[in-house]
Amino acid sequence: MRSSLIALSLALVLSCGAGEKRRSVTPNASWVFLNAGSARSKKEMPEEAVKKMQSAHVSNFEVLFDQGKLFTAGPLGDDGAIRGIAILNTVSAEEVKGCFKTDPLVQNEMLEVEQHPWLVDVSRFGAPKSPFQMAEYTLCIVKKGKNWNLSGPEPTADAMVVMFPALEKTFHSGELISGPFLDLSEKLGVLLFASTDRDQIRSEMERSPSFKNRMVELEFHPQLLAAGLFRSPNDSPPEPGKRTQLFDGKTFTGWEGDNQTWRIEKGAFIGGSLTEFVPHNDFICTTQRFKNFDLRLKVKLAGTGFVNGGVQFRSLRLKNPEFEMTGYQADMGGGWWGCLYDESRRNKVLARPYAAIIKRIIKADDWNDYVIRCEGTHIRLWLNGVLTVDYIEPDPAIAASGFIGLQVHGGGKTEASYKEISIQELP
Repeated sequence: MRSSLIALSLALVLSCGAGEKRRSVTPNASWVFLNAGSARSKKEMPEEAVKKMQSAHVSNFEVLFDQGKLFTAGPLGDDGAIRGIAILNTVSAEEVKGCFKTDPLVQNEMLEVEQHPWLVDVSRFGAPKSPFQMAEYTLCIVKKGKNWNLSGPEPTADAMVVMFPALEKTFHSGELISGPFLDLSEKLGVLLFASTDRDQIRSEMERSPSFKNRMVELEFHPQLLAAGLFRSPNDSPPEPGKRTQLFDGKTFTGWEGDNQTWRIEKGAFIGGSLTEFVPHNDFICTTQRFKNFDLRLKVKLAGTGFVNGGVQFRSLRLKNPEFEMTGYQADMGGGWWGCLYDESRRNKVLARPYAAIIKRIIKADDWNDYVIRCEGTHIRLWLNGVLTVDYIEPDPAIAASGFIGLQVHGGGKTEASYKEISIQELP
């Protein structure tokens, strides 16, 4: 009787029995194991060539992340057949293959790609810390055991947790990311733990009926991935304190800029036009400088062509060209939402959120909430309540104070709108 109940419980969450076809569940990511390739032990290469290949391997991941195709990637902390993993923001086998076309370790068969369509709640991923930091986690691979013979209805993102009830507390605390594979592999799915206490994790999982009845097998590895992988309760914006309104919704008091480009309508600053091409970037900015603060406002973009805007902070006006500003920018626009950009200074993205999460939270052609919090060298951005950037400025020469500005970007017929702008100055 007990075995029947166990089988029924597992059948309710997974569909991977022998001869069964997967149901119409759509994966939302790909889990990739990077296994030791066939040429790994055969080719003897000069140390300098190996270093060059390794550098290109890492650079490929950086490019994939910037393109929004990669969530995270990293090596395992042991010396087994699995050398590393990658979590890709794509489900197509052809696209996964394309992600490694410029990876010399894969192309030279030093590594082999093993792909699995993965069902996971991507909102559980946190904002990567920047500059990049590596952290150790625990990876558990769940595989079919000797007595695995189940089939059932469509799997769900929490299928692995249902299989191991002792993990529910860890899952609800945000310290576990897991999901089933949606192919007919011997590997059923994976669990990533924020904890490195593998003995404790193993003990909890081995108490489950699915393990005791040899329906599943467990394989544990130390896993190195980017710090900030897991969302935490501290990822929510702090409760707002006593605030000062920077914009009265009616006048340009406290602000300066080109009143031909900028206007006030319905309580909002609006830069640009939906009928006329915006020839170049333009900013309206405060007349007061700010250093440490919690800035909150609502923003909206509309238009055709290159539609972009942003919120400058700790920034200065340039003299040449005089319409530009230089400094940090909380970016806005397709492919840019939630990013921290360094405008007219280093001219690059300093920190970037996961594209799949931005796609999930952004309100196209509607108002979005931005929170920008600066505390010394620590800069954080929240978009619609989700932490998108957690950045520590490494360069002591970068200005720690300046003006706040609002941008309409040139290159399209664009309206960039901003309203309900308030600030809380911090120590």
